[in-house]
Amino acid sequence: MKNWFLVLFLLFFILSLYLIFRKPFSLGMDIAGGTILTYQIDFQNVKKENIKNILEQTKDLIERRINFLGVSEYSIGFSESGRILIEIPNIKDPDQAKKVIGETPFLEFRIPKNGDFVSSGLTGEYLVRADVVINPNTLEPIVSLQFNSQGAKIFKDLTQKYLNQPIAIYLDGKLISAPIVRDVIENGQAQITGKFTLDEAKLLANRLNQGALPAPLILIAESVVNPILSQKTLNLALKGSIAGIILVVLFMIIFYGFQGLIADLALIFFLVFNLALYKILGATISLASLSGLVLAIGMAVDANILIFERMKEEKKRGLRDIDIVKEGFTRAFPSIRDSNLTTIISSLLIYFLAVSFVKGFALTLFLGVVISFLTAVFFTHYLLETIYLRRTTS
Repeated sequence: MKNWFLVLFLLFFILSLYLIFRKPFSLGMDIAGGTILTYQIDFQNVKKENIKNILEQTKDLIERRINFLGVSEYSIGFSESGRILIEIPNIKDPDQAKKVIGETPFLEFRIPKNGDFVSSGLTGEYLVRADVVINPNTLEPIVSLQFNSQGAKIFKDLTQKYLNQPIAIYLDGKLISAPIVRDVIENGQAQITGKFTLDEAKLLANRLNQGALPAPLILIAESVVNPILSQKTLNLALKGSIAGIILVVLFMIIFYGFQGLIADLALIFFLVFNLALYKILGATISLASLSGLVLAIGMAVDANILIFERMKEEKKRGLRDIDIVKEGFTRAFPSIRDSNLTTIISSLLIYFLAVSFVKGFALTLFLGVVISFLTAVFFTHYLLETIYLRRTTS
C-alpha cells in the first residue's frame, strides 16, 4: 500500500511539472502592469431610490465576470456618482481588457411619447433567460426573451396600455425593432426580431444570458500602466528568493544530515505542487501572493524542524531508528497540527473579509499551509519510515 502511495505522489509530481511549464504564469499589476478602465453608470432613466441597488448589482456583475475566485488581483471600486474604476493586471490591451469584463448588452423596451420613444422601465434587469428560435414563416432566427414575475407584470401592463401601438426594443442604445402590439401578453415572453444571422442571434442570446446590466455602462476612460517593479528589480527579487531557498536547503542538510536531505526533497515537492495549483486556479502572481508562498515555505521548514528535534530527543532514549521516527512524528504532530490550523483559519478569514488585493496573499498562504502539512507530515514521514524499516529488516 505504501508503495502505491509513493507512485501516486510521483504521478502528481510529474503532472504538476507539466502544468507549470505548459504556459507562463499570470503576473499581477505590480509586476507586469495592466489596464485601468473607468466606467460611468447612466442613471438618466433610473429612479433615485434605485440608484444604490443599481450600483451594487453592476459591481457584483463585473466582479463575477472578472474572477469568481478572487485570485486575479484585480481591483474594483465605485462611487455614489456611478463612477466605476477597474484595474486588471497583466493585460495591456484595453480592447482585451473590455472582453475580460464582458460585453454585456443593455436591453431596454421603450414606449411612444410625443412622436419619440422613451424608457418604459422594462430592461434586461428583469430577464430570466434568452433563447434562439426560428420563425416558421420567414425561417429567420429570433431571440426569445423570458422575464421574471415582476418583469412579466410590467410587460403585461405595457402591452395592455399600448395595444395596437409600437413598443421599441433597444440594445445598447440602438433601435433593434419596433413591433406593433397586437395582443396583451401575460406570460412574460417577448421576441427580438431584428435582421440577425443565426450566429448573431446565438451571440446575442449568450450575452443576454450572461447577466444583463441593470443600467447602461459608458466607458469614459482607459489607460495602460507600467509595472511598479522594473524588470531589473524583479530579477533581483527572483535571485534573492532562489538564494534564500538554497540557504534553507543547505541549513537543513548541515544541521540534520540525511533527515534534512529528505526534508529538502519534500520541500521541492511542496513548491511544485503549489505552483501547479496556481496554474489550475488561474492565480495571479503578485508581491502579495509571493509573500504568502514565502511564509508557507517557512512553515513547511518549521514543521520538519519540530519533527527532527523530537527525533533527537527520542534517540537519547536509546530507541531503534524505526521507533525514533514513529515517536518523533507522533509527539511533534500536535504542535504542527495546531500551528497549521490557526494559520489556515487566519488565511480563510482574510480571504473572505479582505479586499481582492489581499485575497491573493490569503489564498496562496492557505494552499501553502495545507500542502506543507501534507508533505511534511505524510511524505517525509513515509520516506523516513520506509528507509529505516528496510535498515532494520536488512
